[in-house]
Amino acid sequence: MTGRKRTLVPSVFDLNIARKMGILFRDHHAGQIINTLHFAYHALRGFPSARLPYDPNWLAFHITARCNLHCFMCFFRSSEGHQRGFQDFTLESFRKILDTFPRAIVVNLCGGEPFINPSIFEIIQLAHERRLKVHMPTNGTLLAGKIDALLKAPVDILNVSFYGTDAASFSQVTGADGSLFDATVEGVAELARRRRRGGYPRLLRTSFVCSKDNLHRVIDFIRLSEKLEVDEAKLRNLRFQETTGLPESLCLNAEDQEVRAFLAGLRRQRFSIPVFLPRVPRHDDRRKCDHPFKIVAIDGDGFIGPSCATANKLCWGNLFEQPGLWNGPAMIRARRDQMDPASPVPSICRYCEERIPERLKAGG
Repeated sequence: MTGRKRTLVPSVFDLNIARKMGILFRDHHAGQIINTLHFAYHALRGFPSARLPYDPNWLAFHITARCNLHCFMCFFRSSEGHQRGFQDFTLESFRKILDTFPRAIVVNLCGGEPFINPSIFEIIQLAHERRLKVHMPTNGTLLAGKIDALLKAPVDILNVSFYGTDAASFSQVTGADGSLFDATVEGVAELARRRRRGGYPRLLRTSFVCSKDNLHRVIDFIRLSEKLEVDEAKLRNLRFQETTGLPESLCLNAEDQEVRAFLAGLRRQRFSIPVFLPRVPRHDDRRKCDHPFKIVAIDGDGFIGPSCATANKLCWGNLFEQPGLWNGPAMIRARRDQMDPASPVPSICRYCEERIPERLKAGG
């Protein structure tokens, strides 16, 4: 045995944690930092208690229920095809929630289609002033005319969802005119072209919902994303919602030989941007979700519910009337369900990418 010192090389996982910790201490105030560390400590312990001594880490705002598309798999559409409704978040109602949870570090501004909310840019600015990271998904069809404002808006992650790879496939999924597909492509191209280095949005991502009947379009989506010069592309699994016209057989499953071959083929390829593969469940996967311990979702009427959107109204209480709902009966019950190994995984959770372990990215 020699007396030579061993050099320890940090793993990618270690470096990623170090990077996130650096961002946490650089970009957030003391209350946010302490709250996040409390969350991390309880996560490391496996969340031993359903009553939490910290505030939510993330806030998921459903800032509008309105959308200009009519996607057959939309979370906001009931089995009868009606969209569930609530009023748009105003700047004042948004401020009220931020005042209730001043120690959160991320807001997700989702919809509906967020750009339909007339206060969207004021909402983004207020979140930034509170030192919150802003994540926003959009269908991208309304980018035209908003590029100048978006280049100045402090958005950390902008995710543009593509619902097809050409006008015809887009129209088939969304029930909208195919010309909106071209508008999305043009908007993303202009945003990517005009965005300055280190400017907003900090990360520009495209995503595509994969199902058994559209796997042949995945490569076309990736090539389009490369051409648009976005930062990364993300493939998502179709979420089964038990709604009419959406059979579970369309979702990607780890036991499906065709799906396994498809993913293996993607891993062998090389792309000019990082491509994140869809997360697919196994039939025996009992992994639970940490969202009830981390996130609260709020709609424009003030009602909270599970962090994922469902066809039913968020109905775990109203934050405008009861600010203490983070540790209210419904949230505690949801956490106990996640802590109980005998509790079945709900069908809506089975295909949730947040519950399934991260898959390796292809290429990059």
